[in-house]
Amino acid sequence: MKASYEKLLLSAGESFRCFDRSTLRSPVKWHRHPEIELTYIPSGAGSRVVGDHIGSYADFDLVLLGSQLPHTWASDEFRGQTYDLHSAIVLQFHPEFLGPDFFRTGEMSDVSTLLQRAGRGLWFPAQMAKSIGARMHGLVDQVGAVRMIELLTILHQLSQCQDAVSLATPYYRATESEEVETRIQVICDRIAERLTDPELSHGDLAALAGMNPSAFSRFFKQSTGRTLSAYINELRIGFACRLLIDTDDSILSISQQSGYVNLSNFNRRFRQHRTMTPRDYRQRIRIAV
Repeated sequence: MKASYEKLLLSAGESFRCFDRSTLRSPVKWHRHPEIELTYIPSGAGSRVVGDHIGSYADFDLVLLGSQLPHTWASDEFRGQTYDLHSAIVLQFHPEFLGPDFFRTGEMSDVSTLLQRAGRGLWFPAQMAKSIGARMHGLVDQVGAVRMIELLTILHQLSQCQDAVSLATPYYRATESEEVETRIQVICDRIAERLTDPELSHGDLAALAGMNPSAFSRFFKQSTGRTLSAYINELRIGFACRLLIDTDDSILSISQQSGYVNLSNFNRRFRQHRTMTPRDYRQRIRIAV
């Protein structure tokens, strides 16, 4: 799936960006850009899509994204709203902003390896996320040479982490079709807007794409690497997991809030994605915390 291109503008006197996402007033879309991006979410929950990876995020989420890797985050709290205003500290820099050979120097070999691995997206454990997140918070308001030194320190610390997890599969390839890009963006935006609506249907989405249902099924699978139902179920189960953690609502109520009319279907889908029942998931999480 190819994402829409996002042009990033720098402020005067800056060679890279570091800002709090909650200060922006623009919808978060499935997008890509040449800049490498490090995103830290100190508190919040929702769905994260990176290349062909679809997963859930929670507090202390730290992800490093390589150049031109498509991505988007969808907050559960702001789902269906025009703007996603929950806090996320975002650091963005062009891979050659210090010159084409800077990251090829001997001293930067570990960082160079880190940035290569980031081509598939890298998720970091909470302990590392908290440490780096604190530095990113401070970086937002820093100026001058200290700002540059802090960026390099962050990259060095990340390069020493042995527990980072790759997100997109090794087989992921972005499409080069502008037509596919536009259609997929429209479809994924509609799914995000109506994710918990049980009336969201294959036929409606096919009509939105201007295709008959069978052609749309093939198009979606070829573009995203998964069927439409698999894509929607992954997002809905992620949303249900957060409700199981944060509320005392009944399993029936959570299934309905997550877009499932039939409780048996919800239980079956949940077991497919989490290898346990919703009730077992809630009990294990509460024991763990």
